[in-house]
Amino acid sequence: MWSAREKSALVESLTNAGPDAPTLCEGWQTRHLAAHLMLRGNEPWRLVPRPWAPDSADRLIDDVSEGLREPTAYAAAVAAFAAGPVGANPMRLVGGRADEAMNLLEYLVHHEDVRRAGPDPLPPRELPVELTGDVWRRAGQFSKFAYRSAPVGVVQVVPEGPRRRVRAGAVSVALTGAPLEQTLFAMGRRDAARVRITGAPDAVAEFEAWAAG
Repeated sequence: MWSAREKSALVESLTNAGPDAPTLCEGWQTRHLAAHLMLRGNEPWRLVPRPWAPDSADRLIDDVSEGLREPTAYAAAVAAFAAGPVGANPMRLVGGRADEAMNLLEYLVHHEDVRRAGPDPLPPRELPVELTGDVWRRAGQFSKFAYRSAPVGVVQVVPEGPRRRVRAGAVSVALTGAPLEQTLFAMGRRDAARVRITGAPDAVAEFEAWAAG
């Protein structure tokens, strides 16, 4: 399964980076990302925001990540994420198609959060055609949500491949890039994503101002 493959690659990148490497997630180092992934994979109920404390999940990740500054503790957290839930944990029941639906995009994007951060980002990877097709299909609904408030219409275009309208409008811009680049852009990694914005100059300017805000 693609999610298992990408999880393994993400674990390797986290291990090689160590606890204090930068990521594309604002304010997070790799230890924060490791804390998030460990909690999300093994105890996701702890990340559910409390009505009386909407920032409780962020505070929990900050607290856990503080304990991961030491390389041994960080390595243990990455290993716990890699191993997944144990014992009677109900998360052990998640597998197959459910695992792909829940985790493939999560792992892909967070892997790029590690790979493309810092002063010497790594270049985009050559992904299998079957995987890029899966990413394109799975990211469609999220893209519609991500661009729901865009001031102009939005059309996603894969070079020499499919296209789709994710936001209707009298005037539209085209976002051109590979499926993973489109996903990164939609998920807020806009400076790191290799996506080209084209259209009428006023529409492009309006969209870029919205995307930067």
